[in-house]
Amino acid sequence: MTLSAQLTHFGLHATDLDRMVDFYTRVMGFVVSDTGIGSSGARIFFMTQNPECHHQFVLFDGRPKDLPYNPVNQISYRLDSLDTLKAYRRALMDEGITQHRVTDHGNAWALYFKDPEGNPVELYVDSPFYTPQPCGGPLDLDLPNEEILARTEAFCRTRPNFMSREAWMQSIRDKLKARA
Repeated sequence: MTLSAQLTHFGLHATDLDRMVDFYTRVMGFVVSDTGIGSSGARIFFMTQNPECHHQFVLFDGRPKDLPYNPVNQISYRLDSLDTLKAYRRALMDEGITQHRVTDHGNAWALYFKDPEGNPVELYVDSPFYTPQPCGGPLDLDLPNEEILARTEAFCRTRPNFMSREAWMQSIRDKLKARA
């Protein structure tokens, strides 16, 4: 029997739950699918962007304000296009979130920022290319999409083991099949 687990949702504790729910619904585009009180007494908000998925993201009360560090390493969201990535960047700037890091990973284009409680968030779009990770190069989201695509392909072709995303996905299918 081959084990296979699909990541479907994650939850975070928040210090200011109402502010976080406002940000993730108003700016990030989630809707609240349910809300209530958990067995611990914490308020809970279930959120989604997919009508087939009750919740992709859950926020809970109860994160201590005085933690010596943020235990969240990164929250990543895959987007459908460069245009959507650019639209999110504009929405973040309109929200006053102007500290961004944009990176061309070769296999994806990414924008990094911190949500209202300082959690690192990545918004990314898969590119049609594969190059070994970690990898990071400059990315100018003000360029036309065709120029971004051409620059990424040229960048990836200078690195070892370049291949199309489709070829890489087939190699992963083959590895998974070999495991079965």
